[in-house]
Amino acid sequence: MVDKPYTLFIYHPAGDVDPALAIGAARAGAVGVFNAEDGSLDDVAIDLALDRMALHAGARFGVRLVELDADRAAGLLPRVPQGLAWVIVDRAVLGPDAAVGAPLRQAGVRLLAEVTDAEPLDEPLVAGLDGLVLKGNESGGLVGDDASFILLQKWLGRTTLPLYLRGGVTPHVAAACAAVGMAGGVIDAQVLLMPESPLRDVLQPVLGSLSGNETQAVGDGEAGQYYRVLMRPGHALARTFAEQADGLGHEGLRAWTRGRVNWREPRLGLLPVGHDVCFAAAWARQYGHLAALVRAFDDAVANHHRQAVQARAITAGAPLAEALGTALPVIQGPMTRVSDSAAFAQHVAEGGALPMLALALLKGTALTELLAETAQRLQGRRWGIGLLGFAPQALLDEQLAESARHKPDFALIAGGRPDQAVHLERSGIPTFLHVPSANLLPMFLAEGARRFIFEGRECGGHIGPLSSFVLWSTMIDRMLADLPASKVPAQDVQLIFAGGIHDALSSAMVQVMAAPLAARGVRIGILMGSAYLFTDEIVDSGAVVSGFQREVLACERTVNLESGPGHASRCGYTPFARDFFARRKALREQQVPAEEARQVLDDLILGRLRIASKGRDRGGADGALRELTDAQQHEQGMYMLGQVAMLRDHTLRVADLHRQVTDDAAALLAQRLLERTPDDANGAAAAQPADVAIVGIGCVLPRASSPREFWENIVERVDAITEVPRYRWDWRLYFDADRHARDKIYSKWGGFLDDLPFDPTRYGMPPKSIESVDPMQLMALEVAFRTLVDAGYAGDLPRPLNRERAAVILGASGGTGDLGSQYGLRAELPRFAGSLPEDVARRLPEWTEDSFAGILLNVIAGRIANRLNFGGVNYTTDAACGSSLAAVYQAVSELTAGRADFVLAGGVDTVQGPFGYLCFSKTQALSPRGRCATFDSEGDGIAIAEGIAMVALKRLADAERDGDRIYAVIKGAGGSSDGNAKGLTAPLPAGQLRAMRRAYAQAGYGPHTVGLFEAHGTGTVAGDTAELESTTRLIAEHAHAPRQAVVGSVKTNIGHTKASAGVAGMIKAALSLHHRVLPPHLHVRTPNAILRDERNPLHVIAQPRPWLPEANVPRRASCSAFGFGGTNFHVTMQEYAGEYRPWLQVATTDRWPAELLLWGEADRAALVQRIDTTLKALADTPALALRDLAASLARHYRSGSETLAVVAGSASDLATRLGQALAYLRGETAVLAPGVVHG
Repeated sequence: MVDKPYTLFIYHPAGDVDPALAIGAARAGAVGVFNAEDGSLDDVAIDLALDRMALHAGARFGVRLVELDADRAAGLLPRVPQGLAWVIVDRAVLGPDAAVGAPLRQAGVRLLAEVTDAEPLDEPLVAGLDGLVLKGNESGGLVGDDASFILLQKWLGRTTLPLYLRGGVTPHVAAACAAVGMAGGVIDAQVLLMPESPLRDVLQPVLGSLSGNETQAVGDGEAGQYYRVLMRPGHALARTFAEQADGLGHEGLRAWTRGRVNWREPRLGLLPVGHDVCFAAAWARQYGHLAALVRAFDDAVANHHRQAVQARAITAGAPLAEALGTALPVIQGPMTRVSDSAAFAQHVAEGGALPMLALALLKGTALTELLAETAQRLQGRRWGIGLLGFAPQALLDEQLAESARHKPDFALIAGGRPDQAVHLERSGIPTFLHVPSANLLPMFLAEGARRFIFEGRECGGHIGPLSSFVLWSTMIDRMLADLPASKVPAQDVQLIFAGGIHDALSSAMVQVMAAPLAARGVRIGILMGSAYLFTDEIVDSGAVVSGFQREVLACERTVNLESGPGHASRCGYTPFARDFFARRKALREQQVPAEEARQVLDDLILGRLRIASKGRDRGGADGALRELTDAQQHEQGMYMLGQVAMLRDHTLRVADLHRQVTDDAAALLAQRLLERTPDDANGAAAAQPADVAIVGIGCVLPRASSPREFWENIVERVDAITEVPRYRWDWRLYFDADRHARDKIYSKWGGFLDDLPFDPTRYGMPPKSIESVDPMQLMALEVAFRTLVDAGYAGDLPRPLNRERAAVILGASGGTGDLGSQYGLRAELPRFAGSLPEDVARRLPEWTEDSFAGILLNVIAGRIANRLNFGGVNYTTDAACGSSLAAVYQAVSELTAGRADFVLAGGVDTVQGPFGYLCFSKTQALSPRGRCATFDSEGDGIAIAEGIAMVALKRLADAERDGDRIYAVIKGAGGSSDGNAKGLTAPLPAGQLRAMRRAYAQAGYGPHTVGLFEAHGTGTVAGDTAELESTTRLIAEHAHAPRQAVVGSVKTNIGHTKASAGVAGMIKAALSLHHRVLPPHLHVRTPNAILRDERNPLHVIAQPRPWLPEANVPRRASCSAFGFGGTNFHVTMQEYAGEYRPWLQVATTDRWPAELLLWGEADRAALVQRIDTTLKALADTPALALRDLAASLARHYRSGSETLAVVAGSASDLATRLGQALAYLRGETAVLAPGVVHG
């Protein structure tokens, strides 16, 4: 296996049977994992999902199982050749040595164990594994106590196994993890709203506006075993779970939740999502599809680390240190009952950091003395104060007034508001605000705040709702998005990261995450609290007693003491914590009301911090402070500690701590950057042998303003040819039935476009300027935009597109358009008439500076590239009636050569004035009848038409990776010339055969496997015969059967759209493949003599048919376009069979000749009443669309003992049949009308 530097796993939602998300992930370049970890799926469901993965993933994939025994392992072995590369299980199911997974590993599968804690692994088990998945507390489902940031730090120094992180993983986190040696990560809830998710629509109302703090970890807080679920209003089962499962460990939680996860009806079940669900909506908007998200991960891993090394944001003299006036960009966080020592503040300041006093609830003399001593000790050094923004206002006023006398350099407000910060700033005290949610940042910035602290729940004491990785990532994303729009200079913003930071590795990870902000000039720093508890100076200064530090050094785990929702404090697991859990359990068992229980537990905490840090409490009648013994302190104290307390086991000097998080972190990053293998994955895509996907379609054609309308017209056999509309030009001025009459035309028929609305402001064009631009350029721009919308890269929720590598190649022919002809008349008339009559001049366009570019054919493509911001090639090609297919031929070459990643290709032709009609009349090409009867024995020519048709093309591998809808796949494109033919306008079978053979040589299959040929189809006996001869001859070179393929031409529907004809036919063929329908062909009464031969492999059909493929041969269609001058092009396409998302499959047509309507009720009386109600509604709603009623009935249909089924073609037909059905149901007649069934 060749791996990326960072392996990204994307889990599909546990317990759901549809693996579409995992399939999309595999195609996007990640490892898609079918997740059966909740244990609710049986073996059959898992096997069916893995069958789909094997069929559609197209890349390595994985499975997450709750159990792995010998039978299951044996059952997985046949899937290894199909792409199964990873098996992930709980550590507990592997036994002592993971022997059950040995056969899989021998077959090349990587076996990973998922853990939620840092319990050591026995050596035999380690030897039987290929890595560990570390699942942090912020994940959904079963979790432990440790947040991802802490869990990975524990394991990095403990094992050489590759480590993969699950919980809080984002591109920023991935970059940080990769920088310190992690092998990869897992995302799950983050992608539930991506287009590839089958649950997107049902989950959007539930997950569309979450911040992450809506989840709750339910379980045994004392043991550190939880199950995290979404907790929202109306989710009754989640509330029941929180009540009944409180206190349960992992086994009990697994049993309680099994079978109760319900992604399809979220309010009726549990949703096991974590803090990182907050990214679901944001990523869907930002990235649009999984491939863009995977690229964002790859880009972050490739670039963040290098940016961090260059920025050196956490080193001496860094930008934030300069702003703070300190040697280092490090802040000592205020800790209640600890950071109330001026002597310790002095040690911190002398070490180069910014000390912050914790004023907490201090007042009176104690407050005054602390501030005065600090100001005296730290003369010439910077220091600050920490305030509680939610403290009583009178206390805050006292603290601020006293602080003003002693002039601290900075303030920090926990739980504060922007107005509080602005007030302090105006009084000369720069102030940092704790920000618990990224949603608050825009408001804080708008109200003048510039200094922010982002503290994750890994910290000690009162904890916030989100883990560091989730909180930091949301803040970084919001800053990157909003800072440019806020017009706040980046260097004015100071961001402090806190929660889990204590050494070189943790500091390095922060720097990598924040590197994009540092690169933009934002000043970055870190805040540490619990890390200082390991310093010698904190005891020497008297900030804490030695007993406190002993507890810190001995700490093996921390717990959250939660008295009620939103009231949680992190502390070491000591006798007091044990007693707290016991008291809480007793209150729950006694069913004490929640508010009363919270008050009891809050009272239990009072005074415990002083006992822990100072070894004193208040006792006796006078409440005087008294010294406690070491044993009393140990038993009674509450030791507020962050989770970093579990990561250290020795003391150090303040200067050493500071060196570790600055110089040592910088050295670590620099060394790791040197060790990492260069990532060459971001270069241009390598050349590919065809396999080009059609991912978007746009067209305006006669009587069709959209591809959908065009397709429905084809299926419904619509003939779009009309007389030349008078509003275009008066054909009577030119018409003469004599084919040879001078300066006259002998056909008054054609295909014309309806008016196309065009809003120049959408494209940044001044309305006045378009008066000098030929409408063909504007219409082409509009169709190009619509094609992008159809492909998903423009419109309301556009997905990202690398426009630097997007190209536009169009076919156009026939000289200038209508506007150009009119400018030509204005220029030429004086040469022949001596002057330009004023009445004529008024009717002709005036020359302007925009005129020249406005009439040039090449500017059609140029204007599109300009307005849509494409950086690839743009040009217009002229191959006469083969122009648009020539453009596709060039586009395929551009993509397969790797010069572009996205190409708009097609044709534009609005040359439908008298000049064009005269050209074709004098070539004797027009049908006097005005009907293109291609392949009819009496075909007499074409009806010319106008049209614009485009396709959006990408390499198939890229399209699958990016989750594009794929209409069809171009397998080969061939072009040729007729060579030294007798004429320049007559078709030559030999030349046509050259192009066809080249297309099939590239495609890798023969024409005998093609089921539909979309012919050029000129409609003349000579031209049709030549084309049928060449196609038949080519098929006859292979084994074939009579009438095995259908041949047709869209010209019988819309006429010959000239320069756009080839792509119009190609769109018809692509949609036929997409909908699996063989399209009808019009105007053949007596087929051409070649088709009348019953042995011929080709035939025409007059009605649409379901396209049933031959065994083991996919549906294939080919399209030809030939032009004057002996130019030939042929494109062959294949159906796309890899679509795995049923929600992208649309009905063949929106208009059916008849609809099936169903009613079901419990008994006949109820059915009669409902039918009667429907009949009355029909009478009151004459404009009712029958399809809408049928769809509504189908959605609400429930089979009962009485069912009525009716097939009707119209509302009136339905009313008639329902009336007859009512008579039957009431016993008034014994016979049901045809098309009505009762059961």
